[in-house]
Amino acid sequence: MEAQKKAKQPDFMARAALLFGSGTLSSRILGLIRDSLLFSIMPLDLKDAWLAAYRLPNFFRRLLGEGGLSVSFIPVFVGLQTEAQRAERKALVNGVFTLLMGLVTIICLLCFLFMEEIVSHWLSGPGFSSVPGKIEQTIEMAKVMVFFLFFITFFAYLMALLNGLRKFTLSGYAPLFLNVALIAGLYIYRDSPQLPIASSWALVIGGALQALFLAPAVYKHGVFPKISLGLFHPAVKKVIYKFLPTILGVGILQILNIVNVYFASQLAPGAISYMYLGDRLLELPLSLIAVSIGTTLLPTLSQYWSQKEPGTFLTCLSRHLRLFHFLAIPSAFGLWFFGIDIVDVLFARGEFTSSEVPVVAGILKVYCLTLLSAGGLKIISQAFYATGDTHTPALVSGVALVGHLFAAPVLMKIYGIEGLVLSTALVTLVNLVVCTALLQGKVGWLAWPELLGHALRCTLAGSAMAGFLIGVHQISWKQGRFLLDFPILLIIISVAGLIYFAGASFLKIDEMQVFARRLKRHRP
Repeated sequence: MEAQKKAKQPDFMARAALLFGSGTLSSRILGLIRDSLLFSIMPLDLKDAWLAAYRLPNFFRRLLGEGGLSVSFIPVFVGLQTEAQRAERKALVNGVFTLLMGLVTIICLLCFLFMEEIVSHWLSGPGFSSVPGKIEQTIEMAKVMVFFLFFITFFAYLMALLNGLRKFTLSGYAPLFLNVALIAGLYIYRDSPQLPIASSWALVIGGALQALFLAPAVYKHGVFPKISLGLFHPAVKKVIYKFLPTILGVGILQILNIVNVYFASQLAPGAISYMYLGDRLLELPLSLIAVSIGTTLLPTLSQYWSQKEPGTFLTCLSRHLRLFHFLAIPSAFGLWFFGIDIVDVLFARGEFTSSEVPVVAGILKVYCLTLLSAGGLKIISQAFYATGDTHTPALVSGVALVGHLFAAPVLMKIYGIEGLVLSTALVTLVNLVVCTALLQGKVGWLAWPELLGHALRCTLAGSAMAGFLIGVHQISWKQGRFLLDFPILLIIISVAGLIYFAGASFLKIDEMQVFARRLKRHRP
């Protein structure tokens, strides 16, 4: 019975990752529509101001909510699932909720009260502060957007509870409400002078809708959190002990993003917008692949480690690293060889001119390295957190961040905005290498011959796809109208994907063979 249960585990995780990923994909597509609308209707300086204001609550959201919370809370929560542990689990859920929301409320109030000082120092570069009214407009929008942090953190906690119960589907689809709210706000007020404030309130409303969407499911499973004074329960202390170093370990990319906004403010106007757009296109495959895999991987690795099964732990980790390579390598090829066409079709209209397309495409090429390194780091970090070790990733990330502070200004002098992005990519890569080496000293060696051989075969299959995209890029296929170009773009990407899968099948890549077997199994 136990053997059958373990045999079904990979299938369950694959289905869970697929369901969560499908919701994430839907959300990211709506997010691209949202960003396309934002970039087309807002002038460049207003875009810079809006996106800078949005960065602040989004930073705390990912640092405290989606990042640090999940990896410190879920392993402890998963360990309290028996009937005898119900009271202890309830104390954990309520205690952590009270501390988290109390902390977030304090952050929101402090940011609101001192927003002028925060923004003035953070965006002090001449590319931002020298534009009349830009700082003031950013402060006005940021004071509204800061309340988004409260609702989105509440949502992140509800999502962590559902993930701990291995209920992933709703969490993947919830962000659709945020994007719908923003699209509605942008479209309705597109010609109004109230557009900046209206779109800021739309963000807050979208965050509240996300939380409301998950609330019934959490209540149904009997874990809906309440305010509690039991803050010193042993389980709560255990989460706090893990949470503090996790903030740095999980949040390295988020901290880098905040630092990069400061550096970008020293460059020409528009740098913040261009970097944001590159981030968004990077996050489409990164969230779909690495975050979906990492989210569903953590509870299972935690279970294997708590049951003292290091061999199964390593096998599971290796399997998911191969799955990541199988999906991330062709994505990186696609962004490198076809990124300029993607940016052109999706965003080159209205206030976003065709002369800006190559700038974003250049950033996107550098981000291809970040996709591979950041995604791998996400999965390796989950393995650390599953063992209860949150300190090692935090220490490595702290050292990497210091390195970025020194490397970024040097590379910016040579390569401009692409130098800033290159520093981020290199720091993330070094972080991945060091964390992987340290993890192996803790849990054992990964099957490197298999992993490297698998990555090589994925690269060969991706090369065939890249050749196709290079050929398409030489053809004048764009008509200059979104309704005509977007379907063609989707067809080209679909054909490129089919070429990759055909190459993967020819090279006998494991994931492709599993997919083929499942297709045969479901044939009528």
